[in-house]
Amino acid sequence: MNRKPLIAALISVVALIITTCTIAISTSAPHARPAAPAAPASAGGLTTLGINEAATGAAGTAWADAVLKALKAPLTAANVQTMLDWFANEGTPHDLNNPLNSNVPHGGSTVSTADGDPAADGIQAYPTPEDGVMGIAAQFTTAAGGAASYTAILAALQAGTGLEGSAATSEIASELSVYSGGGYGSIRW
Repeated sequence: MNRKPLIAALISVVALIITTCTIAISTSAPHARPAAPAAPASAGGLTTLGINEAATGAAGTAWADAVLKALKAPLTAANVQTMLDWFANEGTPHDLNNPLNSNVPHGGSTVSTADGDPAADGIQAYPTPEDGVMGIAAQFTTAAGGAASYTAILAALQAGTGLEGSAATSEIASELSVYSGGGYGSIRW
């Protein structure tokens, strides 16, 4: 049996398939790039909070929820409202991903003066929302953040009472004054 014609026919078929595939590839968006990978999902639906973005509305609530969870505090109406009002007390501009202007380094954060405070205050700009949440939580739960200075604040949040209204004790007022560098002693003005 002469196999040469069969081999020649197979080579022709393979060549035709390769040519067809090459044409199909070269004519279907020759400059197309693969889609960029999706940004990693943020815990709690957090989005980056820029220096001039107020932590209000749905974004503010997501930040409040994430910080409270990191503090092991329940998501009560009093706690969430406290956090939203506290974000407002700290105002804008604040530092990147730092609505409470925490000065505890975390996750590659850097000292920033975007909020108008001097560099000596050590206010951090956090690279990601998650780093911001962890840095803020560390402000109240670690020695680096001066946790001993905020025991009443942490206890009230963990009890779910918030820091406003009847929960606003003189001890909490004193701790808020320490936190704010004497700027305020209550969450609501």
